[in-house]
Amino acid sequence: MELRKNENEPIYDDKVKNVIRLLTEGIDREEIAKQMGYSNYKSLDMYVRRRNFHWDSDNQNYVPNYNRFEGTTLEDTIASTSKVAQVIALFSKEGADPKVIAKRLGYADHREMASYMSGKGYQWSSEKKNYTKSLGLVEESVAELETYSQADTRLEKSNDNIIEIIPNAKNISSEQVDLQQFVPLLMMLQKNKEKLVDMLTPQSDAGTIPRYALPGVFVTKSVHMVSPLDVMVREFSREKNVSQRDIFAAALLEFFRKYGYEREVEQLLNSK
Repeated sequence: MELRKNENEPIYDDKVKNVIRLLTEGIDREEIAKQMGYSNYKSLDMYVRRRNFHWDSDNQNYVPNYNRFEGTTLEDTIASTSKVAQVIALFSKEGADPKVIAKRLGYADHREMASYMSGKGYQWSSEKKNYTKSLGLVEESVAELETYSQADTRLEKSNDNIIEIIPNAKNISSEQVDLQQFVPLLMMLQKNKEKLVDMLTPQSDAGTIPRYALPGVFVTKSVHMVSPLDVMVREFSREKNVSQRDIFAAALLEFFRKYGYEREVEQLLNSK
C-alpha cells in the first residue's frame, strides 16, 4: 500500500490522470464516463472526488484540493498528467510564481509557457489568477493579426504588379483577381509548410527507418496489446531487420510529434 504524506493529498492514479487528460482535450464528463464503463458522470465524479479532487467549473476540469491541506512542495505538485493540467494545478497553489513554474516544467521562461497555454486554448484570468479554458473560437494572436494586416496593405499597394504576372491578366476582371481574401490562408499554409509536405508526400516502401540514439538508461516496460498487433510487430521486425525496441521508439516519437509534444521530442533528441 502506498503511503502518502497527508490523507488529503491528491491521488494521481492512472484513472484520475486519464480523466484529467481527456477533459483537457475537451471531452465532456458524460462521454468519459461511458468510455470508462460508468452509467453516468456522477459515479465517475464520486471516484475522482474520493482521490481529493474537486470540479473546477471555470477550467472545466478536476483540480486538487490544495486549500484543504498544507505542506505540499512544488515538486510534490508536479504529477505526470498533461502539461496543461500541470500548469493549472501549480497555479492553484497559493503564492505560485509563474517564473518558477515555467522553469520547473521545462519552459525557457513564463512567456513561452503562456504561449503554450494560449495554443492549447487557455487564457490567463487575472481574477482567478490561473489559466481558464477559452470559450468559443480561439482568436489569432495580435502578432499574427498584425502580420496579416501588413500583408494586406502590401498586397493593396502592389495589386497591379500581381495582376501583371497572371497569364492573360488583361482578360480577367478585378473581381476575379481579388487575391486579398486569400492572404490569411496563404500565410497559414506558409507557416505550416513542413507539416503539409509531410502529409502530402507519399512514403516510399524503401524508406529508411529512423533509429534514435536517445539519452538515459534502458528500462523494461510491459504493455498489453491484441495478438494481431503483436504478430504485425514481430513480422515487421523480422522482415525489415529492425529491432522491436527501435520500432516502438520511432513509433512513440512520431506519435508525440503528431499530438502536441513536438517541443518535448526535440528537447529529448537534442539532449546529451
